[in-house]
Amino acid sequence: MKPLFSFIAVTLLFLASCEKYNYINPEIGGDQSPIGEVGNTFSISQVEGLSGVSAKITELNDGISKIQYLCQIDNPKYLEMAKYIPGSTINGKSIETGGEVKITTKGMMNVYPEGKLLLVDYDGKVGDKYSLKRGANTIERELVRKSTEDDYFWGWMMIKTVDVEESGRGIPGVSKIEYHTNHKFGLVGVKVHFEDGTSKMVSLTSSNTN
Repeated sequence: MKPLFSFIAVTLLFLASCEKYNYINPEIGGDQSPIGEVGNTFSISQVEGLSGVSAKITELNDGISKIQYLCQIDNPKYLEMAKYIPGSTINGKSIETGGEVKITTKGMMNVYPEGKLLLVDYDGKVGDKYSLKRGANTIERELVRKSTEDDYFWGWMMIKTVDVEESGRGIPGVSKIEYHTNHKFGLVGVKVHFEDGTSKMVSLTSSNTN
């Protein structure tokens, strides 16, 4: 089931929820990023048990982008688990889900009905922390690494990244989620760490760049 958790990690990054949130976050600056403009699409690396995985920006209002995810789940066990993804619509083996995010030239921020949660500030410092209380869980994010040279292999090239670790979502079997971002290409990778010490990686590529 770990491949599905990797997909869920990517979708959870952008999903909105009807629950009440309390948050501790700065506002993100910068200009509107082309990555968040209507029509932009994202390629997601192949995930075992899933097919037709795609994502695109469908709306942009007052700086807030709405992102839509589509995929087909070929494994019955994965399909059953997908029912727990907030805001998802399942039709046969197909699932559609989405959420809202603010994407600027300075970083990215999740947008929820009652608050926001900063994902990354490209100008941030190692040790910067952001948190959001959701019911009994507190989602915590920390900027843990900033490249000083091109040392991250992505899309047949080496790039610099700003890396953020997240914990506290309360996903069974998952210890933390690691987000790899780049000031030009946006979110380029999501790595899910499991409680048994293993991990799974998903790579992302945006058609538009900063």
